Amino acid sequence: MGYGLEFYQSQTILMTGITALLTMIPCIWFYQKDKSARIVRGLIPEQPGKKLKPGEGILLLLVGASLATFANMLVALLQNVLNVQEYQENMAQITNGKSLFMLIFWMGVIAPLAEEIVFRWLIYLRLRDYTRVATAAVISGVFFGVYHMNLTQAVYAGILGFVFAYFLEITGSLWASVLLHMGANIWSLILPELLLRMPEEQMITTAMGIYLVLLCVLGTGSSYFKKRACHRRMV
Repeated sequence: MGYGLEFYQSQTILMTGITALLTMIPCIWFYQKDKSARIVRGLIPEQPGKKLKPGEGILLLLVGASLATFANMLVALLQNVLNVQEYQENMAQITNGKSLFMLIFWMGVIAPLAEEIVFRWLIYLRLRDYTRVATAAVISGVFFGVYHMNLTQAVYAGILGFVFAYFLEITGSLWASVLLHMGANIWSLILPELLLRMPEEQMITTAMGIYLVLLCVLGTGSSYFKKRACHRRMV
């Protein structure tokens, strides 16, 4: 029994990644059908909306990193209620022995892409066809939180899911939420490695400096994309 659990934990990332790849295929097909129906119903224009510029894509990755940092800080404040330590121990068992490159590929790129296709491209946009934007964002965020199947991640993912939908809406680009999600996941993998490699006496100072920079990034990015907001419906 113990060996079986150990084997399952050692292969969780790979199995989850492969499942995500397989899930994307039918979900993209469903999204395309939804898009065609929205065009016919006059909900969205036939021509695609404004594309993201490379610099905007990088800014979204950085904003995603900022969101992950401050959402994690909120979760940490609620650690007595959310049982954060147990979640961290489970994640440590799953990621133990895996290379950072492997973790970034599966958890930082593939998983966010698949999850955004399901929860924003499909669930959020379908909800938005029949409800207000805020309502659709909240409901899709709740679904995204419940999907993670533990209270700690449910709170974290629920908050981020709502914000991802908001940015998808104001940018007019499907890829906005994908880049935010990738930035959040990749940063959550990289930050602990960065802090562990630093001398202990510099860790607190460095962490505070990082948080201040990310706070500025979050404010700047939010302001920029709000001013740039496309007032058309998502294609």
